[in-house]
Amino acid sequence: MNVSVLLRQSLCVGFCLGGVLFARGMAEAADHPAFAPVKEMFDAMSRHDGKAMQETATEDFQLLEHGEDWTMQKLIDAVQPKGKPYQRKNFFKQIRARQNGGVAWVSYWNKAEIRRESKLRTLVWLESAVMVKEDDRWKIQLMHSTRLESDEHPTDIQWVPFEATP
Repeated sequence: MNVSVLLRQSLCVGFCLGGVLFARGMAEAADHPAFAPVKEMFDAMSRHDGKAMQETATEDFQLLEHGEDWTMQKLIDAVQPKGKPYQRKNFFKQIRARQNGGVAWVSYWNKAEIRRESKLRTLVWLESAVMVKEDDRWKIQLMHSTRLESDEHPTDIQWVPFEATP
């Protein structure tokens, strides 16, 4: 076999394989549609809107929050200002998403910048969520959240600020 033919075939296989891997990476880079209710819930948390938070989740919603089992009501109670108003800005970076029919899961980094009076506090979590389709809409059924110390998360995360659409 001619060396130039072998080289041409090798290059063709390499380009095809590279294209497939590139396309797969592009698919992972975009947020999965099932991730939308997670972002909506955190936006509602920032607005202290319990009703909007409930609308993003199933009736049997469960949150495993840093070693504790929480209900939606416990989460709603936890984000209320309690006399000390604060502003929260959310940032996300999807890690991976998978879907099988009407069930999907997403793993992601979550960062919140919380400003209370003149103090700014930054918190980071590694989280995952399971969503189910209800009436043609994704809803959160289960979330798992692990809070990290500020120096324990990777420093190369490219945070994407969440801006709610009106």
